[in-house]
Amino acid sequence: MNSTLTGAVASYLAQVRAELSDLPPGELADVLDDVTGHLTEVAAEFEGEPTGIALQERLGTPREYAAELRTAAGYPPRTQPVTDQNPGNRALRWGIIATLVGPFFVAIAVFAGGQGASAFFGFIGFVILFGAAYLGVRALRDNDPRVVLDTPRGQRGERAIRDLIEQIPPNVRKELVTIGQPVWWVLRGAVGGGGFFLLFGAGAVAVVGSIVGAVVSVWVARRTQQDHRWLWYVVPLNVVAAVAVPAFLSAAFLGAYSGVFDRDNYQGASSYNPPSEGLRWNGSEVTNVYPFDAQGKQTSVALYTQDGEAITLPPQDCARDGNGNGVSGQANSNIVPHAVATYVPSENTPTESDPNESPVCKDESKAPFTPPQFPTAGPTTNPTPTPNPTPSNKVTPPAVKPSAKPTPGATLTVQPTR
Repeated sequence: MNSTLTGAVASYLAQVRAELSDLPPGELADVLDDVTGHLTEVAAEFEGEPTGIALQERLGTPREYAAELRTAAGYPPRTQPVTDQNPGNRALRWGIIATLVGPFFVAIAVFAGGQGASAFFGFIGFVILFGAAYLGVRALRDNDPRVVLDTPRGQRGERAIRDLIEQIPPNVRKELVTIGQPVWWVLRGAVGGGGFFLLFGAGAVAVVGSIVGAVVSVWVARRTQQDHRWLWYVVPLNVVAAVAVPAFLSAAFLGAYSGVFDRDNYQGASSYNPPSEGLRWNGSEVTNVYPFDAQGKQTSVALYTQDGEAITLPPQDCARDGNGNGVSGQANSNIVPHAVATYVPSENTPTESDPNESPVCKDESKAPFTPPQFPTAGPTTNPTPTPNPTPSNKVTPPAVKPSAKPTPGATLTVQPTR
């Protein structure tokens, strides 16, 4: 086969060779030499390098072209199935597996409920992604990666992508290329690098991983522009990033992480963890309720919600079991306060067989605290009158005026006026 043929012409020749692979080796080589010369002449008639569609419009499909050669040379029709020897078809097939199957498992890892499940599905997804991408690059051999666009599936995909691009206004399309593309490179690398360490619980180095991931992502993007074979790795990773980046941003906005973002590394992200069951007050579990009446006297009540549903609490009394370590066939009760199991020293005298007598369990429903002072509920029935002060009939004596010349040695006394 002439190795000077490239692009769609080489792909077309490879498919013709696959259709004629059942011929004897010597005769196959002679036929392929004639086919190579014919294809070279046909390709020269085009202004530029012909596409696969243009060749098929001119010569027919490779299978039709090979059937005409068989008829002209008198060879029998082919009876064995044709092995696909088109590098474009095989490379594209592996690329589709890497783009769809690998990211599918990675997406499961992102939204998985536990760290172990996230690590497992993430590992499976990346093995499929990189393994299929590697096999796709190997399938290209020494051909230009653009041979995939000369296959029927590649042509349909290219037309679909071009139709979508044409729907974007030209000015927006230009901004997406000049500004959006570098931003995307950095963003996907940062999320990928940080998410990798979070996946394995190494949240302390997630920031460093994000920086390294961004640098690597930009380097890979530049490398892909020079060697299109990197697209077999970059396109599937872009699909993964298209799933992981929105999930990461949404989790960061909501203040909680799940799946690949280990919640244990971000306990302070959200202080509200609503309980699934039980009675709570200000975030703490309520194990008992001690009701008091208006006069501050402890009483027993039954608790119900506004819908008539009983508010129940698990029992805490000595009937649970011998040591009070668990409920033994008892249902919850809405009568509060519950009796609480307390243990007091045994009154039995220790014996030689049991020198350490076990304490005795006793139920106690009295509140272990002193309630605050309750206000009086309204005026009393027979209030005690407060006596009015009795006016005094005592006459205040006049003040004693001191004499102008007090007797020497005498004491002066002044009586104040009341």
